[in-house]
Amino acid sequence: MKILKNWVLSQQTQAFVEINVDNQHLFRLYVLENDLFRVLIKRKGELALARTWSIAPEAGKDVAWEGRKRESTAGFALPGFTLTTLEDGLQVATDKLRVTVHQPLWLSWEYRDQQGEWQSLAADCHTSAYLLNAHGDGVEHYQRRHPQEQYYGLGEKAGDLNHAGRRYEMRNLDAMGYNAQSTDRLYKHLPFTIIRRGDVSFGMFYDNLSSTRLDLGNELDNYHVAYRRYSAEAGDLDYYLFLGPRVLDVTKKFVRLTGKTLFGPKWSLGYSGSTMHYTDAPDAQQQLLKFIELCKEHAIPCDSFQL
Repeated sequence: MKILKNWVLSQQTQAFVEINVDNQHLFRLYVLENDLFRVLIKRKGELALARTWSIAPEAGKDVAWEGRKRESTAGFALPGFTLTTLEDGLQVATDKLRVTVHQPLWLSWEYRDQQGEWQSLAADCHTSAYLLNAHGDGVEHYQRRHPQEQYYGLGEKAGDLNHAGRRYEMRNLDAMGYNAQSTDRLYKHLPFTIIRRGDVSFGMFYDNLSSTRLDLGNELDNYHVAYRRYSAEAGDLDYYLFLGPRVLDVTKKFVRLTGKTLFGPKWSLGYSGSTMHYTDAPDAQQQLLKFIELCKEHAIPCDSFQL
């Protein structure tokens, strides 16, 4: 992995600030809403995947089957921002959220509290914030970790509701013999984390569908401060950071970012039978019919069955 280090300001538009890193990579900081920013890295000026199937901010519109252009800003307010040049970097701010881009490359985030004062929200690790695989497509992102932080989300992962101190993998695996306390992988692929610390909460969503790992305090390193780490085997480093300030607010904003779940038909709310046992059995048809007979015998309503 190669650490991204030195940068220069490349351009500023209504939607983003772009810096050129190490004379080859484009690092974009989007301001999509007053409390919603986005970071996108274009490795050597190019995207690994030019479309996304995860972002749907336009009310009532789902992502088209061919996907949404990854660089699209449709559906966002684009409220504008102030750009201030500092001695060792630059600062991008709205009235609710601001981020400082430091030299060498790492970001620090602040939010405005109810008294109008700027307070620390999050920060990348100073020594190794953004890493790209020099011989492949892998990406990594390191942020500072504070002992009082709590981590939620990740799409119904196993174990405690607070995921602090655990490491998780996002890989769609059929987990036979699943253990609700200790097993990691399920069918969920949601690299979305809610970070709660004191009176403030914020969300982070990494838009990447490749195999992904999120370390929330499990890994320790003698040479770096406490951190949490995101890594993906391929794809783009593309993440959204949005302020709550409550956990409920973060959840609502994530729903708006990725689109709401459509209300299904009435029959889908009932009991749905499912098992691999019938699928593998030589007399699967007979066993399935027997299951239906038993449901009738014991007055168990069954609205659907899936193999």
